Amino acid sequence: MRASKECPFCPGNEEMTPRALAVYREDGVFADGETRIRGWWARCIPNMYPAVVQSPAAPTPEWVAVPARGGHEVIIESPDHESSPATFDYETAIRMISVYADRYRYHVEHGSSYVSIFKNWGREAGASLSHTHTQLIALPLVPPLVMREISSISSMPACPYCTIAERESSSERLIFREGEWVCIAPFYSQTPYEMWILPFKHISNLLELNDSMLVGLGRALKEALRRLSALLNDPPYNYMLFQMGSNYHLNIRIQPAITRIAGFEKNTGIYINPVPPEQAASELRSVS
Repeated sequence: MRASKECPFCPGNEEMTPRALAVYREDGVFADGETRIRGWWARCIPNMYPAVVQSPAAPTPEWVAVPARGGHEVIIESPDHESSPATFDYETAIRMISVYADRYRYHVEHGSSYVSIFKNWGREAGASLSHTHTQLIALPLVPPLVMREISSISSMPACPYCTIAERESSSERLIFREGEWVCIAPFYSQTPYEMWILPFKHISNLLELNDSMLVGLGRALKEALRRLSALLNDPPYNYMLFQMGSNYHLNIRIQPAITRIAGFEKNTGIYINPVPPEQAASELRSVS
């Protein structure tokens, strides 16, 4: 295992971060007290520059605004300074998914309306530190983007994600299948080499996964990122977990940050993608 003396996310440097909310070790899950807990394989800490907090200041009086109330934490998925989900072994990738589910459960049970789990890999994708980590932001509201999706889904006779998973599993946009999961290059990809990971079964969130599906998701996410890293030489990327309590279909979207969102996209909401998803899928399938 590799560590850096300057990195606040490396083992041995626990005092450089706020006290951990959850520390995952072989003998259980703990929280930091006066003494920081060592010997961990994953660690969740409050973000030092949070977007939301438990007791926010009053918003501006000139406009109607919702207080930025919620939780913002960092999930350090591995003590290894040089690792990433693309290089994780399967056990580490599966453990990472289990931590996501555990922290999602915590915030849902404490009243959050939506829990955003996302990873920024590489400075161009928004990561400020190179040590692998995921961010979680628990919100008091459902984001407009997700609300629009749920509204559209509720007006349809069947779940569109179920249809996409079934149809694309035999299309030229299929990248691979992993048990009960499928990885595709979506027809309406916003970025070159965008990938989606979907369960065939109608699952709304991580808490509905059985052990077999959790293992499959860990393996599928690791495999998707391994192929992306091999094909594009470890590009910067973002991945985002989209999930809700009900009437939704869990999906993970991986978007490489190799092109810029510029004026046209911001002006219209229409994305120019120079790599057709069929070509992206073919190239990603070819990675040995």
